[in-house]
Amino acid sequence: MRTKIPAFGMLVILLLSLCACRQFPGVTQPITKEIALQIAELPAEAISDLPTAPVTMYKNASEAYLCPLEDYSWERKYDPEFVMVHFTSAVVTNREDPYDPSALRALFVENGVSTHYLIRRDGTVLCMVPENRVAWHAGVGEWLEDEKYTNTMNEYAIGIELAAIGSETDMEKYLPAGAYSQLDAAHLGFTDAQYESLAALVTDLCERYRIPMDREHIIGHDAYSPEKHDPGELFDWNRLLTAES
Repeated sequence: MRTKIPAFGMLVILLLSLCACRQFPGVTQPITKEIALQIAELPAEAISDLPTAPVTMYKNASEAYLCPLEDYSWERKYDPEFVMVHFTSAVVTNREDPYDPSALRALFVENGVSTHYLIRRDGTVLCMVPENRVAWHAGVGEWLEDEKYTNTMNEYAIGIELAAIGSETDMEKYLPAGAYSQLDAAHLGFTDAQYESLAALVTDLCERYRIPMDREHIIGHDAYSPEKHDPGELFDWNRLLTAES
């Protein structure tokens, strides 16, 4: 015997099925069950007039690599006070092509972590978590001798990952002995395009959130968590801060 599904239920199912493509007309955030229910309760004529969802994103960023937000982020309660810079690559599993964007996204998804932005080697900025949500990127650490930020920096920082490989010292915990010297030199460090995009993105963030553009507020992951090594020895902080000033 077939069960007849009410029209309301069919609409909810349809909306949830759209999660795979992550968008619905007029809505730029992923459709969760709760959002689907909210939309389903609206009259049909109102759906096409839905306002854009309140997702803050750098204007030049692509949304193509958004993480599953319900699993890797949560709603932000506090305005960002810091910007945290990281590096990432898939060099452990793919030394020939360590910057494949799908592989980089998989690193976050498979490890249950996330970041707000990823800057590729050519300077392309990808949004992985909207700014109005907290990303899981800072981990444990301390900052400014203030207990407010102890192990809670995710709540207060925008995370930016640069597709890069650090120095041999930075990478020694990830690569076996002798492997670093075999890497393509073009894969090491950071590109001019990345510095340019990073400076533009950080400047925009600091202006919008009134974050001071100094080393107390634009910090490396390694400064917050000393056991970390990113952005590491090869990152030129003078290029970022000089570009901003």
